[in-house]
Amino acid sequence: MRFHFDHLVHFVNSPEETVKHLRCLGLHAVLGGEHEQWGTYNALCYFDLSYIEFLGVNKPDVARQVTDNDLIRQAAATLPASEGFARIALRTDAIEEAAEWMRKQGLAVTGPFAGSRKRQDGSVVRWSMFFVREEGANGLHLPFVIQWGQPDEERKKDLQSRNVIFPHPAGPLAVAAVFFAVRDAEGAAEKWSRWFRLQRSGGYVDPDLQAQCVALELPGGNLVFCSPHGPGMVTEQLENRGEGPFLIRLTGSREKGIRPIRGGFYQFV
Repeated sequence: MRFHFDHLVHFVNSPEETVKHLRCLGLHAVLGGEHEQWGTYNALCYFDLSYIEFLGVNKPDVARQVTDNDLIRQAAATLPASEGFARIALRTDAIEEAAEWMRKQGLAVTGPFAGSRKRQDGSVVRWSMFFVREEGANGLHLPFVIQWGQPDEERKKDLQSRNVIFPHPAGPLAVAAVFFAVRDAEGAAEKWSRWFRLQRSGGYVDPDLQAQCVALELPGGNLVFCSPHGPGMVTEQLENRGEGPFLIRLTGSREKGIRPIRGGFYQFV
């Protein structure tokens, strides 16, 4: 059993407008479709099989009635007041084994259960997923775990044939890492390393973020936990939004820099 980075969820009020914005920045993004049972819909931006999901609520009354999907509950409670990064998903090809492993780690598991999305052309995408949480803990949302209805290579070919996976005008972009603002970087990294079987790649001080950081290696995109080392972006994230993902680093861009996009920060390197 091994985990891969699957995607980062970015809550937005209008996936349609977000697609237009991203295309202006040289990112290839497309509308995904509707989660009819959850009252949400999305847009997608792929970097090989790692991607960003721009999730919006189009049927608030439906979304507010959802009880078994923590992500939808989070979206219904957050939007439309606050756009921004929500949490990440990890991919596996052994979801029942992964769920049992999480239970053995003392985590509360909801699922696995089925998910689906109707594409713009009417076809349906299916998957299985489960959520985990640490009993009694507040703040940082743990990843949810997903298993797609197709093997990775088959799914990649399908997404390429639909021009969902497509070259970005901005350059050969790839997800390098997702950064999390936390109060205790060492503690968070130790737990996630143990729970998700990830190798620590070292700690360091990031002078630009004014943060003490600890990185974990994850195929498809590393995870970096950042605690404040002084006033800066991490401190502001904790004060304004609490613990959670706040920045995604993308390599291969022709233009460098950090751009704020709808409550999240995108670093192009």
